Parts: sequence; structure tokens; C-alpha cells
Amino acid sequence: MPRVSFKPDRLRLWQDEHLLTVEELAARYKTSVNIEAPGESHGLASADAQERLERNGLNRLTPPKDKSAFVVFLGYLCNLFNLLLLVSGVLNYLLLAVDPVGNKPSIIYGSILVGVAFLNAAIEYYQEAKSAAILKGFMNLIPANATAMRDGKLSSVQAQTLVVGDVVFTRLGDKVPADLALFHTSEMKVDNSSLTGESEPQERKGRNAAGAHNPLEAPNLAFNGTLVVAGEGYGVVVRTGDNTVLGQIAGMTQKEKKNPSPMSMEIDHLVKITAAIAIVFAIIFFGISFTVYSVLSQNINFAIGVLVAFVPQGLPATVTMLLTIAAKRMSKQNVLIKDLQGVETLGAITLLATDKTGTLTRNQMTVTN
Repeated sequence: MPRVSFKPDRLRLWQDEHLLTVEELAARYKTSVNIEAPGESHGLASADAQERLERNGLNRLTPPKDKSAFVVFLGYLCNLFNLLLLVSGVLNYLLLAVDPVGNKPSIIYGSILVGVAFLNAAIEYYQEAKSAAILKGFMNLIPANATAMRDGKLSSVQAQTLVVGDVVFTRLGDKVPADLALFHTSEMKVDNSSLTGESEPQERKGRNAAGAHNPLEAPNLAFNGTLVVAGEGYGVVVRTGDNTVLGQIAGMTQKEKKNPSPMSMEIDHLVKITAAIAIVFAIIFFGISFTVYSVLSQNINFAIGVLVAFVPQGLPATVTMLLTIAAKRMSKQNVLIKDLQGVETLGAITLLATDKTGTLTRNQMTVTN
């Protein structure tokens, strides 16, 4: 899976929003707040909010670009092992072309090899497609609705329509809909575990009394996707969508390349060795065959036969079926397998490092036998 290190210096964090006074914050984002009575803040006018929305776009994370089903399937079909099967199948058809009478069974062997390659690709594609469909249900980290001050009234609005400068009210049980600079709180605590991995709820205040310079540690900032676990608070939206800390982390993961699994590396190594040995022996026996046969077509037939004989035709199908069976067994234990190759990787590990971020769970580590 992608390896992403959480480094604040890789994020485009705020310059000084968490160090501003409430008056400076309101002036910068051209909004109206009432420090003494935050519930009476005017916030943004509806027309102004609509204009900002059209200019800056919706408050949502840009989903990663999905590859077409054909491209994904082709990727599985063109791995080295399947390519070896396909080449072997084509060579069987060449045998038929060289000697249509003596090599009639070659059309059957060739069709079986090509069919096995497509079957392997289809099984792996199906497994990934099924897992991807389940994972899409876990990606909705932005709440459907939020409570914001519009035209001096506390209104329920769609979270994706929030804009920079909106005055947002959050309370116990709410997910923070955007990155907020808080200006008034009442015993407010947030669960940052889904973002930073901190297991304990973090207290939030309406001002940065300690003067924390690192935005991730500032008590007057609440981040998109985190959960309010106590109290309530008012804040000004300072970042939305992909510009939030959550959005930037998501963007970093999309740029990371997927590392090959140990099994895929071993299989690729085996294929390269097998192909090299097969080619060498085919050339050797092609030369030797001239001492027995004087007809070129018979010599080619013999060399191709030697080449095909080196291919372990049943191994790819066997490996795929075994991994599929293991994945089904694990699914009965509520374990979601994203990649069939990961099943073998899991069985080969000697150390498992995990966390309890609470993104999909209760933020409680539990081990059962």
C-alpha cells in the first residue's frame, strides 16, 4: 500500500491565522462576528457566500481519478506471469501454423493457456472492484450538513456549500465541516485521531493563549473531518475542500506509487528466469535438431515445443485460486482484502504495526484470539 509520512512541512499550512485576533480574522476574511454574543453574529450575506462559492468551488475533496475498467483489467492481464501464458498460447498457434496436421492439439493447448491468463486477470479485477465499491462507502469524511450564520441567522446548509469567511457553529457529535479558526468555545474538545493519530481528545479554545506557532498544535484551530466530542464552539472558515489539512494529506497519498508485494516480486523474478532458460534451451535444441531433421519447419516445431514445455501453465491459476479462497475466508472474519497479493504478504509478516485512529472504528485497540 502507499507509504505516506505525515510531515507538517510538506503541507501548505497557515501563515498566521491562528495568531490573529478575532478582529483581524474577521477583517481578513471580510465577515462579521460578534465576540460577546457569537450566536448573534451576522456572518456572510447569502449573495456574498454564493459569489465566493462560484469563485472558489465546492467544499469537498477531489476524488482520485479512477482508471477505466478496461485499463485496470489490462494491467492485470499484462503482468509478467500472464504475459508468459499468453506468449505460450501464441506459440502453440504458431506450432499449428507450422504443421497443421501434426499439431492439431496445439489449438486446444493454446486456447487453454490464453483462457487461463484471462481468467487470472478477471479474478483479480473482480476482487479489486468489489473492495473498491466497499471502500467508497468509507470515504465520506465531510458531513452532509453544517450549521452556519447566514444573513444574521443560524441556518443549516450543505457542508459542500461552505466558503471561506463563513461563521460555523459546531457542537457535540458534529464533524468539523472545514478548517476553522475558532473565536468562541464552551468546554469544546475534538477528536483528532482520524487526522493526526492523537488518541486523547484535544481541548479547543477561542484564542491561542499559549502562542503556539505550529498550526497543528494551535488550540484555536479545528480541522476538517475531526469530531467534536464535547462542548461547542464558533469559528470562521479559513480553508475548504482540497486546501484543508485533510485535503492536502489526501492529495499526498494520491501521488504515492504503489509498492509491489513480495509475492509479485518473486513471481516476476521466477518468470524472468524461466523465460531466459526456456529461450536458451529452445535455441540449443533448435541447433541440435538440425542433426536429426533437415526440414526447417520440423526444427521450428521442435524448438517451440521445448519453449512451451518450460512454462508452468498451471501455476498462475493455482496461485490466484488459493489467494481467492484465503480472501473469502478472511472476509468471513470481517477483513477486507483490497489486493489479492496482500493475502500472501500478510501471511509472511513478522511484525505488524498498526494504529487506532478511529476513522472506521471506535478508536479502541482490541486483540482477540
